[in-house]
Amino acid sequence: MDEIMLTDRQAVDRDAALLVIGNTGTVEFDLDLPTSGANGSAIAWSSGDERWVEPDGAVYRPEYGRGYRDVALTATVTRGAASATRTFTVRVLEQRNRIVVRDVFPIVMTVQAGSTYDLPTYTAVRTDDGMLVSQRIDWHDGIEHTAARPAHDGDGPHALHWHGVIDGTDVPVTATVHVTDHDPDRPVDAAVRRTPIPIDHVRLDGDGVLARDQRARIAYLRGVDDDRLLVEFRRAAGLDTRGAQPMTGWDAPDSLLRGHTTGHTLSAYALAYAASGDRVLKAKLDYVVDALAEVQRAFARRPSAHPGFLSAYDETQFDRLEEYAPYPTIWAPYYTLHKILAGLLDAYRHAGSAAALDVARGIGDWTHARLSKLSRERLQRMWSLYIAGEFGGMNESLADLYAITGDERHLAAARMFDNDRLMTPMRQHVDALGGMHANQHIPQVIGSVRLFETTGLPRYLDQARFFADAVISHHCYAMGGTGHGEMFDQPDVIGAALADDTAESCATYNLLKLVAMLDSHVPRPEYADYAEHATINHVAATCDHRPGQAGNGGSIYFMPTQPGGRKDIDTAENSCCHGTGLESHFLVAAGAYATDRDALYVRRYLNGALDDDAARLTVRVDDAAPERVTIDVERLDRDVLCLRVPGWSADGSVTVAANGSAVPDAVVELSRTAAGDLALHADQLGLGSWGGVRLELGFAPRMRLIATPDRPELAAVAWGPYALAALDDGERLLDVAVAADDPDAAFRHEPGTLDFTHVATGLRFVPLWRLGDERYHLYVRTRPQA
Repeated sequence: MDEIMLTDRQAVDRDAALLVIGNTGTVEFDLDLPTSGANGSAIAWSSGDERWVEPDGAVYRPEYGRGYRDVALTATVTRGAASATRTFTVRVLEQRNRIVVRDVFPIVMTVQAGSTYDLPTYTAVRTDDGMLVSQRIDWHDGIEHTAARPAHDGDGPHALHWHGVIDGTDVPVTATVHVTDHDPDRPVDAAVRRTPIPIDHVRLDGDGVLARDQRARIAYLRGVDDDRLLVEFRRAAGLDTRGAQPMTGWDAPDSLLRGHTTGHTLSAYALAYAASGDRVLKAKLDYVVDALAEVQRAFARRPSAHPGFLSAYDETQFDRLEEYAPYPTIWAPYYTLHKILAGLLDAYRHAGSAAALDVARGIGDWTHARLSKLSRERLQRMWSLYIAGEFGGMNESLADLYAITGDERHLAAARMFDNDRLMTPMRQHVDALGGMHANQHIPQVIGSVRLFETTGLPRYLDQARFFADAVISHHCYAMGGTGHGEMFDQPDVIGAALADDTAESCATYNLLKLVAMLDSHVPRPEYADYAEHATINHVAATCDHRPGQAGNGGSIYFMPTQPGGRKDIDTAENSCCHGTGLESHFLVAAGAYATDRDALYVRRYLNGALDDDAARLTVRVDDAAPERVTIDVERLDRDVLCLRVPGWSADGSVTVAANGSAVPDAVVELSRTAAGDLALHADQLGLGSWGGVRLELGFAPRMRLIATPDRPELAAVAWGPYALAALDDGERLLDVAVAADDPDAAFRHEPGTLDFTHVATGLRFVPLWRLGDERYHLYVRTRPQA
C-alpha cells in the first residue's frame, strides 16, 4: 500500500536513503550492489575509478605496498521521470603480502649504552624465486628502545636481541644490537677530497650539441610567462592572479602536483644564469622570487595556514599524507615542496638572491614544525607510500639550508626524511632496489651525501656509494638511463626489459648529480665515465632536435629501448621530466673541473672555457672528432694538471703533444695515476711553467658492443663516447653480424661525420643524441660475423 501511495519522487528519495551495500571502509571482496529498490525503483551504478571497483561491484585490490584506494561509487535511483543519486566512498584495501621468503638479511646494530635508538622498519630479503626486495618489519616490542647495560655484564660489550616478523607474514626477523661504551656514530672528516669548480666559472661555446642545447633552453626560458608560473600560488593565497592563463598538464588547476614546474623553472633560471650570465633570466628569477615571498606572507595571514608554508594549494595534502592517504588521492606533496625549496636555494646560491633564502628559511621552519610532531614510525610509513610519500630531495635541500643558516632545526628536519625502505638494504650492502620507483629514491641518495657532509656520519656516504655503484653497474641501459616504467627491475635485468617506457629522464638527471658529488669525495674513473656517457647519450638526447623545434622547451619523458622506438616530445604536459629538462642542460659542467691543494683535475672535455682563480684555460673538442682535444692554458695556479683518459679510449690509449712537440710515450706512461689519468707537471714536459701552453691529446675511439647482462646476444653499438642507434622503421629486432673481438671490421665510418654503416646489411647507425622523430633501434641482436 505504501508503494502505491508514494510519488515517484518520494519513492526514489526513500530507496536512495535505504541503500545499504555493507562495510565500505575495509573492502576486500566483490560488492553485492542492488539493482532495484523496495519501492519499485531501478538502481544503476557508476564508479569513479573502474581500475579498482567496477559498476557491477567487482573489486580489484591494489598490489601489496601500493596502499588502499578510495573510490566514489554512485547509485542513480530512478522511477518514472524522477531520479536521485547517492554516493558511497569505498575503501579498497591493498592485497595481502604474498611474498615467499628464502632468506632475511641480518640486521646488526651497534649503539652506545644509555642512548635511545630505533630499530629499522625494513630489511632486505631474498625470495623463493631469487629476487631481492625490501620488506617492512612488524617488531613485537615496537621500534623505539633505550640501550641500558645490565650491571652484571661488566665492562665488556653485550648484545640485545629483538624479534618481529615480515609485515603480513609469519616470517621471523631478528635484530642484534651490540651495546658499547663508546659512540659508534662518531663523525669523521667530511671535507671533499677535491673541490668542484662551480658551473658559473665554465662557459660552453661553439657548435657542439651541449652548447646548442644550452642556447635553445635559454631562448625558451626567456619567453616563459612568469605570471602563469605563479597563478595557482596566488590563487591559493587569495591574491590577484593578474589575468594570467592557467598552466596545463601536471600543473593544471585541478592537478594535485601543481606548482612543481614553478620550482623547476626557478632552478632553471638560476642555473642558466650561472652557466651564461644572462641578465634577462636574472630579472625573471628575481620577479618569481619576490612573488613567492608575497604568497608566503599572504598564507601567513590566513588562520588555516602555518607560518612559513608555501605552495600552490593549501595544507590538505600534507594532512592526508599523515593519514597514509595513497596516490592518487594525494600526489606527493613533499615532492612538489622540494622543487620549490630547491628552486629558491638555487636562486640564492647561483644568483645571490637574499630574498630567496628568506623564503626558503620559512619553508624549512614550517617543515620542522610539522614533522617534529610525528613519531619515527609514522614518518617511515609516510615515506614508504608509493608515489604519495615521494619527497624528492627534501633531505638534500634541508641539509643545504642548514649549511647556510646553521639552524639545527633544518638539519633535524633533513634527517626526518631518512627512509628505511631504501637505506636499510643499502647499509646491508644488498641491492634490493627491484620494485622501487627509481626517481623517487635517487634524490634521497643525493641527500644522503649532503647529510654526510653536514653530519660527518660515515654511514651516509657508505650507503650512497653502494647505491650509485649498484645502479650504474647493474641497472642502466646503454645510454645511461635507468628504470622500466619508472621502476627499478631486479639487478641485471636489461635485455628482458626493452620497452617504450624505459630510462626516465628525471632519473638520469639525478644520477648525474649524485655521481658528481661522490666524485668529489671518492674520485673514481667509473663516475667520470658515467657522467660523460649519460650526459652526451641521454641528457643531450632529451631535447627536441627536429628542424626548427629546438627552442620549444620540449623534453622526452622516457627513452624508448624497444625495436623501432621513437622519442615522444613533451611540450605541454609539464611532467616531471619536462621540469628537469629545463635544468639538466645547464648542469653539464657540474664536476667537470675540480681542484685540491696540488692539482687541477679535468674530468670531462667540454668545448668552452674555464675561468677560475685556480686556472684559466680553453678546451677545444669537436663532436665529430672526440678523439682530438686541445687545451690552451693561460694560467694555472697548481703544479699538476690531471687529465682524464676516457674509458672508451681503446686500452687506455692516449698521446700528448705540448706546444706542438710530441711528448714521449715513456713520459706519458710515467705520468699515469693508479686510476689511469695523466698527472702532468710542466717541467716533466720540458716547460718552464704552465702559462701559454697548448696541449693536444689524442685518444683511440673504437666500435664496441654494450651487451645486456641477461641476454648477451642483445647489444647496443657504440663508438667512442657515443651510443649509436640503427635507423630502421621496422619493429622487430635487427640481426647484425659483428665479430666480438673486432667490431670495427663490421662497420664503415663515413669520413668527417658521425655516420656509421654496417657493411653487411647497409644499416645506418648515428649517435642517439642526433635523433629527431626517426624510428630507431638502440639494441640489436648480434651474431658472429661470417
